[in-house]
Amino acid sequence: MNTSVAGLLRRAAFAVAFAALALGDAPVPAGQTPAAPAGSVPSLAPRTPVSCGRLHARGTDIVCGDGRRFQWRGVTAFALLEQIAHGRGAEADAYMRWASATGFNLVRVLAMADVLFGLSPDEGRRHMATLFRMAGDRGLYVEIVALADTARHRMTPEELREQTAAVGELAAGHSNAVVQIANEHYHPTQVRELHDPAVFGGLARLIPAQVLYTASASADDTAVQPQGAYITRHLSRSGTPARMLERVPLLGRLALDAGRPVVNGEPIGAAEREQPGRRLADPGFFRDLARRTSDAGLAGGTFHCEDGLHARVPGPVQQACARAWVQGASVSAPSARRSP
Repeated sequence: MNTSVAGLLRRAAFAVAFAALALGDAPVPAGQTPAAPAGSVPSLAPRTPVSCGRLHARGTDIVCGDGRRFQWRGVTAFALLEQIAHGRGAEADAYMRWASATGFNLVRVLAMADVLFGLSPDEGRRHMATLFRMAGDRGLYVEIVALADTARHRMTPEELREQTAAVGELAAGHSNAVVQIANEHYHPTQVRELHDPAVFGGLARLIPAQVLYTASASADDTAVQPQGAYITRHLSRSGTPARMLERVPLLGRLALDAGRPVVNGEPIGAAEREQPGRRLADPGFFRDLARRTSDAGLAGGTFHCEDGLHARVPGPVQQACARAWVQGASVSAPSARRSP
């Protein structure tokens, strides 16, 4: 065979092999650190802290420092701070490397906890700056949830204010940090003082002005309160998967009515096996969920999954669902328009 032709064939074979890797056919083994940014590479790369800077709300968009629209592509990573605080920084870094390589640009992390794992408010605050720095090194924003499992910690109103103010101050020192004041304020794991949405008026004043923040999700997808500079809602998991997808435009209507960005923050999650009403294992559903989230005019969404609760590199089914979610978000991503 002519040597030049052989060389062309070898190069073509290499290109095909590389494309197969880029499409993410082989998942990262659970518990291992990705060797390189493999997995599904989005057609429109997400904007990162380096290119985007501190985030702000403008109308129904979240925007970068230059005014261009930021598409929120988050992933659940509740235990990252707990891992760092308890000497397991390598595990945290492995998860963040996986998240970045898959095409996410934000991790959602608990600043304190006592149900899924133990993390006191003091422990979390001591190690939070390290979390922000590590995430920034991996091209990730952090949505840090200041108040979680407050009932288990028996927090007083003064302690709620102290925790919110401290988390806000730490976030102000890092341009890749945004704050969610409380995780599901209505949940029985939260103290009664948080169950009234009116409490967030006072807590929000403790967040420095330059920090993008939201108050909490609501038990009702379409509830106007609580809000914040942006609104987060946890799309209801009731009914069939098709019914869940049909509800996404309701969040788009909320954004228009409130005149604020809305994030689809914790919809039904992925798992290795389906758990009716709690977890799904169908990549096609998550692709459609991300596409509909963008098409509804939302600021973006957060991919939720079982292994994300403990910030473990997910199993193969969850990785397939994650790649599908990123693909759906990429296909329908609006152009990075500059807001007025």
